[in-house]
Amino acid sequence: MKISHNWLQRYFAKPLPDAGKLAELFTFHSFEVEGIEDKDLMEVANDGKTHIIKDSILDVKVLPDRAHYALSHWGVAEEVSVLTRMPLLLGERASIAPELSQKPAIRIENPQFCRRYVGRYIEVVVEPSYLWVETFLTAVGQRAINSIVDATNYVMLDTGQPLHAFDADKIKGSIVIRAAKPGEKITLLDGREVELVPADGVIADDEGPLAIAGVKGGKRAEVTMDTRRIILESANFEPSAIRLTSTRLGLRNESSKRFENEITPDLAGYGMDSICSFIAKLIPAAKFGPVADEYPVKAVQRTILFDPAMIRSRLGADIPLDQARDILESMNITVDKVTGKVTGDFDQEMWNLTIPLRRLDLELPEEIVEEIGRVYGYDRITPVLPNSASIPPAVEKSFYYAEKIKNILLGFGFSEVQTYSLVSSGYFELEKSVASDKNFLRTNLSDGIFASLGFNARNADLLGLSEIRIFEIGKIFSREGEHTSLAIGVNNLNKGKKGKKAKDEIKEVRDNLLKVIDAGASILCAVDDTGGLISVGGKVIGRTNHIEGIMELDLDALVETLPPPQSYSDLDFDVLTHPTQASHPVQAAPVIYRKFSQYPFIVRDIAVFVPESVPAEDVWNEINKGIEAASAADLLVRHSLFDTFKKEEKVSYAFRMVFQSMDRTLTDEETNMIMDKVSVGLNDKGWEVR
Repeated sequence: MKISHNWLQRYFAKPLPDAGKLAELFTFHSFEVEGIEDKDLMEVANDGKTHIIKDSILDVKVLPDRAHYALSHWGVAEEVSVLTRMPLLLGERASIAPELSQKPAIRIENPQFCRRYVGRYIEVVVEPSYLWVETFLTAVGQRAINSIVDATNYVMLDTGQPLHAFDADKIKGSIVIRAAKPGEKITLLDGREVELVPADGVIADDEGPLAIAGVKGGKRAEVTMDTRRIILESANFEPSAIRLTSTRLGLRNESSKRFENEITPDLAGYGMDSICSFIAKLIPAAKFGPVADEYPVKAVQRTILFDPAMIRSRLGADIPLDQARDILESMNITVDKVTGKVTGDFDQEMWNLTIPLRRLDLELPEEIVEEIGRVYGYDRITPVLPNSASIPPAVEKSFYYAEKIKNILLGFGFSEVQTYSLVSSGYFELEKSVASDKNFLRTNLSDGIFASLGFNARNADLLGLSEIRIFEIGKIFSREGEHTSLAIGVNNLNKGKKGKKAKDEIKEVRDNLLKVIDAGASILCAVDDTGGLISVGGKVIGRTNHIEGIMELDLDALVETLPPPQSYSDLDFDVLTHPTQASHPVQAAPVIYRKFSQYPFIVRDIAVFVPESVPAEDVWNEINKGIEAASAADLLVRHSLFDTFKKEEKVSYAFRMVFQSMDRTLTDEETNMIMDKVSVGLNDKGWEVR
């Protein structure tokens, strides 16, 4: 919420700390402050002249737990008063005596949706925006419209109670708060027409909707400069209903934000008194009618029986009880000492706390302790390490073997991946899917591994991969139910590597993995290469190469046959630093983060015959010179020597180059021009480009 420093100052007789110091207080005790903006604003002084004044706007992040009271300058001013102990000035908001006789006729059809509705007629000449009001509204990012609409917005931002004004002469009959009828439409203040559903609440008259309750006003009863009779509204609506409507219609605004986070119905009466007092001062000629107040679901006064000993036991700090009580009373919490029993037969002093109606966030004794702790200052509480557990934690069998398998596979040169749990088909369908191709829970990991192998293969040249070795451990949801699965995938991209097909590599990995896991366990694990089946104790738990180069098995079934582990001591949770001893040890490397391009890459190969005495390094240097001559050095992201063979007294070196731009898609024409430059340079050396 945008909070004006000058606006806050209206609540205090003494000068406030500057915005920076307030932000520091809030950060350590109440809210995060996401920024401070200094502004030069216009104001009309008592001499009638316009002056430039300075203001600081604090962007205060009010979380839902404090939104009940703190989405207002009043609520934030209360926090300032508690933290600085500066007395709070509350302006006079006495009820304005009625001069008119007419009272709005109000009917609430669903008291669970509309818990209170306060309405009042006023007669007034609507005037243009007053500069000082416009100054405050502009400072916090609001648009000034006219004197009455500005008043409703000002009081809402001041007190936290949303308000609305209707042109009374445009209302036909009584005001009814009801559910929208199927297919009913309303034209909003911004001119947009929306279709309503029965889950939406509306403020209506005999002709139809006047406003979407708690969300947005309608165009039909809009207050304009021609309006002379007004009905003011101050109401309270059920939070979840407002949230559903505002979300469905995409109408998130200052009003819906406050109702969504819930405010006490008691505030509706206070809001009506505030708006009437404000208008009476702003426009002295305004005349008011009697207040109509339909209040079917009244605010409940909450009390909490609190044991002061909880402060020490929960915070671990010896806060004097007088100081703790003073903190609570500064929040307008009434503290009455009583005698009661908490445990055992001994009577002890207890506090009966009466909570302000606005503080809907305070329900439990633990929340009272938190209030005392944050105001006292967590930085003043000395941290103490808890006593170490005398009993070592139990070793979780599934977790242990999952981590053991991860270490083994990392040692074999594999990388762990995580693929989507939601897929396009399966046995268990989502009631509300997130996308058309993610309607079901996955039935296997193999499909995700297969897609990941393909994706990495397509980008292998860019990534500099000669083979892809990946695995995943995760939940799958088969017809039989949920269980943990292990899938391993291999794709050998190195064409020069003879006799190592993916299906052969996956068998080798399977045998080595089962051998390492089985070390000393003597599990009954059988492998049938005819069908690629893996069995434990006669039960099939997996299959190798049902998709070539991929193995998947039921990890839960495998773990069930293994002996219970005694400790985690033999697991290496820092495997990249201390690689497992295996056939493909992992080499630790420094982590380098850099920006990557979102544009496609282009691959070009070139083979050059040179005299046998010329090393490959010299050939690459000449190729690189050609790339630099084409002003393309920044486009070359990777190169490699992928083939060498001798013929008579010559040797052929074949290089692969990957080109990619950070800001555009390269064309074949651009890349061909680069390769032409390279070829010219090599031919000039007397070498033969194949």
